[in-house]
Amino acid sequence: MKALLLAATLLGATPALAQAPVAPAATVQPVDPARLALAEKTVVVLVPEGVYLRLMQKQFPVMMDAMVANMDVAMPGGREKARAADPAFDERLRIMSRVMGEEMGPLMARMEPSLRIGMARALARRFDTRQLADLNAFFATLSGKAFGEQFISLFADPEIMGEMMKAMPMMMQEMPRIMKKVEAATAHLPKPPKPKGEDE
Repeated sequence: MKALLLAATLLGATPALAQAPVAPAATVQPVDPARLALAEKTVVVLVPEGVYLRLMQKQFPVMMDAMVANMDVAMPGGREKARAADPAFDERLRIMSRVMGEEMGPLMARMEPSLRIGMARALARRFDTRQLADLNAFFATLSGKAFGEQFISLFADPEIMGEMMKAMPMMMQEMPRIMKKVEAATAHLPKPPKPKGEDE
């Protein structure tokens, strides 16, 4: 159950995680001020103030419901096994998802200004002034504003969550093969140290 909650939390925060830097800070070149100014206007629409708080408090429980509804697709018989092991599974999950949403909301809200800065810089690096101006012109329209208001929450939409859960069997089937390739690719490296407390 904890793994399910963690997965949902990470999926809900996907837009934020996607803004992680792809290069060490020392190698990052200054952002063009003109492009950054335009990008900051774009971000105001794409990441409106309080969006992550609303996402976690209102959509997180709905997202969890969608993931649980598709649990048997990802793990056949998974829900019944969970209920057999824990008679209070459904109620426990409902309470945990509510509390997680309530607690993660303020945390994400504290991170939001930094995420907004990061997204503005990322947009300024990826799009030139004409492209950013075109985007801002679109976001100034009624359709653009509507899209901007829904942009972040789309990543936590039950429709998307449901389809991602359906892909879990394929991912689980492929994971052993992928891990074998990882093992082969790192075979020349010294074995990593064992965690403290693990038996030799």
